[in-house]
Amino acid sequence: MSKAIGSLKLGKPSLKQETLGGVGLQNTALVKAKLLEELVELEAQMERLKAAGDAVDFSMMQTYKEMIHSRKTFYKELDN
Repeated sequence: MSKAIGSLKLGKPSLKQETLGGVGLQNTALVKAKLLEELVELEAQMERLKAAGDAVDFSMMQTYKEMIHSRKTFYKELDN
């Protein structure tokens, strides 16, 4: 039974330097640079949305928060 459980991949990459789709991530510098650019832009857009004042779209704010969080998580995973 333990052999069967141990053989399950459960959607996780076999290597740390591989995406779930099996794409190798040997050179992560370009990916990390792009993530940082996106983070800066998303945070700036969220600040502009907050500064809009009266007509704050809370669903849009939540979307920005989720996009920022996912990129930060991915960036941290690339460092490990």
